[in-house]
Parts: sequence; structure tokens; C-alpha cells
Amino acid sequence: MKWKRLISILLVCVMVLGMAAGCGNDGSKENETVSDESSGAEDGGAGGGDEKGTTLSLWTVFTGSDGDILKEIIKKYNETNTDGITVEIDIMDNDTLQSKLPAAISTNTAPSFVLVGIEYLQEYVNNDSLEDISDFWKVTGTNEENYYESVVAKSYVGDKLYGVPMQYNLQYLYYNKDLFSDANLDSDAPPTTFDELEECAKALTNTDKGQYGLALPTDFGYYVQYLWGNGGDVINTATNENLLNTEENIETLTWLQDLKNAGVSPDGLAAAEADTMFQSGQIAMYFSGPWNINILNGLDMNYGIAAMPAGSDGAYSAEGGCSYMIPKGTDDATKDAVYKFMAYWLTDEILKEWSVKNGFPVWSYSLLEDDEIKSNDILNDISEASSIGRDWHLGYKYGSQIDNDVMKPMMENILLGSDVAKEVQDASGRLDEIVAQ
Repeated sequence: MKWKRLISILLVCVMVLGMAAGCGNDGSKENETVSDESSGAEDGGAGGGDEKGTTLSLWTVFTGSDGDILKEIIKKYNETNTDGITVEIDIMDNDTLQSKLPAAISTNTAPSFVLVGIEYLQEYVNNDSLEDISDFWKVTGTNEENYYESVVAKSYVGDKLYGVPMQYNLQYLYYNKDLFSDANLDSDAPPTTFDELEECAKALTNTDKGQYGLALPTDFGYYVQYLWGNGGDVINTATNENLLNTEENIETLTWLQDLKNAGVSPDGLAAAEADTMFQSGQIAMYFSGPWNINILNGLDMNYGIAAMPAGSDGAYSAEGGCSYMIPKGTDDATKDAVYKFMAYWLTDEILKEWSVKNGFPVWSYSLLEDDEIKSNDILNDISEASSIGRDWHLGYKYGSQIDNDVMKPMMENILLGSDVAKEVQDASGRLDEIVAQ
């Protein structure tokens, strides 16, 4: 059985290489063009109509197994829509898309629409790269109020709509129910507070078995969730105010270091290793996004999903997602055809297919009433856990620098045992330099 499970894990790991937290991933299938017909725009293009109908080009970064499901949905749309619309999807890694798109817009060779992470929307708008699609709801008759306001709001800049949500995600607590039972913990009662998280992590750690209670990867990008829980923060993105070097943050980070020193997590753990160790039953709890659900289901694991536990100030989770966006300069006929596809995506039929097959949370109120959704324990759990989303510098121009130059090195050093107060002070200095640019 052990060999069978190990082989299953290795096969699944091959499928998930490169998974990213927000939208698509940087996997191995680069620059892949998929369509049902050979005619239409090549290498992107603005799309357009002819006597056979309208061909739309879509650029996106879904290079993993979720991309296969996306292609299936698009294929079905191409075969069933009565408007003569064909969507051709061009899948590429994110770096390639981000480098190609500005030049394509400037030369009027941009795709009809793009599907990328919502963290790029603000940057695109600042560069005048997107069409204002505020009339989408009225033109298509799609009811904006049927969707979580917090999800739709991520595609607005001010009072103007620049994207249509495609999916939404947070970080969730995954836990191994069998290991909970083995440790005499209630497998249906995951921790809901930081104190309970600590208690469970220690109870689930068994060094003799090489078993750890909680993954604390050095390269995890969302430790801000713990800071938020105790009333702390890193940056005020509206004012560029540095909020990192505070007593609240130092206390929270000291607690995390103490937890790590108690042996609940392996030394020098990377996030990718945490995935593998959770799948093999070596780690009992860890935080990740919904993209791991299909992997765990494929392994037939007895696992559960819960919301981020609460600290003294409450529970918060870093949110992400993707939106369909239309490049600047797209003609009205193409724009109208894209609207029709985006409205199709927002139907409960398609949102349900995406959630059921991929494990992403439901964010349509009408879909939440669907009997199949109601009976799906995992989807119910993650949809409920999605009520605590909080913006972790989405669209903030210094966001990636804060991740790479401030938070990740600070957390790596703290988890390896460095003095917490000094690390926070040093990281705060680096943050000051970034926002002073």
C-alpha cells in the first residue's frame, strides 16, 4: 500500500508542477494554442467576423490541469453557442504573456481578451491598457447582485469595471482527518483560533514517526494572515505607510518562531515540500489554496478544509483570483462577442462545472442553492471559508517587491531562529526603501 500511495503521489506531483496561487501557473506547457478550427486570428490578433462567424482570441496562463478543464468548457461553448462565435485559447507562461501584451496592444495585435490574475488589473488600468466594460451587466442582462460583492469589487477601479471575475480563491487550512483521529482529536473539529492551532500542531507532532503537526514553510507568501489575525499589518497601500515594525507583529512572529522551535514543522521546509509531505501523511495541517483539492481527491485522502483560524482581532485570509479583461483598442463588434462569452462563464452551469471539477469556491448566490453544491462537503467548507478574504496588496505597485525583498527573507530568517525584533527592524528598513522609490 505504501508503494502504491507513493506512486500515486509522484504521478500527481507531475500533474501539478508549477501551480500558482492566484491564476494559472508557470508550468511546462508554454505557448499552447488550442481551438476547434484552424481559421481565425493567428498569434492573438484582435478577432473579428467573417461569413463564418466571429473568432475571438484569448491569452491566458492556465498551463496546469485546470487549463485542460478550461479548454473543455471553451470547446463546449464553441460547439453550442448560437452566435457563430469561436474562442481560440492561447496558453503561455505568465512571464511570456506579461511581456507580449504591452507590445501587442501598442501595435493593435492584442488578443480579443485575456484571462490573468486580478493583481495585474490595477497596473493595466494605470497603463491605459484595458477597455472600460462598465456596461457589461446592462448589455448582457447579467445580474451583478447575484455574485459576492467582495469578488466583483476586485475587478473595479473606482466606479469603473475593467474585468469580469472568472474565479476566486483564498488560503485554507487543510488537515488530515486520520491523523486527527490517531491523536485523539475530533476529526470534524479543526482549530478555529490561534491557540487551538498551536494545541493541535503540538498534539499532532510525533518525531518518532517523522510526523509533523503544522507546515511552516520558509517561502510561504501569506504569513501576513497571522499578523492580521492579531491586529497587525505590513503596509497601508493607500498611503504607503510602513506598518511592519510594531509590538503586535513582533509578538505574533515570536509566537510563530516558538511554535517552529517546538518541532511542529520540519527545518528549512519549502512550500512545494509541504504539499508532498501533506499528501504522504507526514504533515497533519498546512495552508494552501483550492488547487490542491483535486490532487488530494485523486489520492483518496481523508482530509478536511477549514477557514484560517482567528487571532485576537479575528480571522482573515489573503485573497486572489482571475478576471477576463479586454485590451485597449478592441473594436465594438469583438467587444460585444467577448461580452457574450463572459456572460456564458457567469452562468451557474459553467461556474458549477468549474467549482466541481477544480475545487474552487462558489461565489454565486443562486449556485449556493444547488442541491449538488449543497451536498458537496468540500465545496461547502471552502465557500464558507471564503467569507474572510482580505486584500494582500492586490494591484499595489510595490507588491512583488514586498513579497520578495521584505517578507520572504524576514520569515525565512525568523523560522531558522534569528532574533525576531532585529529581523523585523531590518525588514522594515527594506520596506522603507521600497516605498521611497
